[in-house]
Amino acid sequence: MVELEYKSEFLEISYDSENSWVITRWTPNTLHLTIDQYKQEVMAFRQAFVDHHPFAGSLLLAQDFYFVIDPATQQWVVQQFTGYMPPKSAVVVAAEFVSQLSIEQTAQDLEAAVKYFASQSEAKDWLLGKAKKVS
Repeated sequence: MVELEYKSEFLEISYDSENSWVITRWTPNTLHLTIDQYKQEVMAFRQAFVDHHPFAGSLLLAQDFYFVIDPATQQWVVQQFTGYMPPKSAVVVAAEFVSQLSIEQTAQDLEAAVKYFASQSEAKDWLLGKAKKVS
């Protein structure tokens, strides 16, 4: 069962108790995010990770993420999530290249398995261990 736990104009956070996943969905309003608002949203995101730790996985729906995370903020984000990352995190990639690059730069410093996908169904399959084998 998926239950909505947090909602703002920029971010929705749900918890899937059946699969033990935290699901986050960024909205197109991230185009208008300020750095302070972004940090506030990250703290809500972190709280979900703390509340459900340990949990099996994270599904980040970033296809509508338009905020560019600067390097100093990337490091701040890593500090917030250290010790609370699930074993697997799937990210549905942002449509905007620079925003996606900033997500990847942030995730590379997290001690977790993070994979990127073009679709939500591919991301879910990977989290469930149903990813197609590439020969």
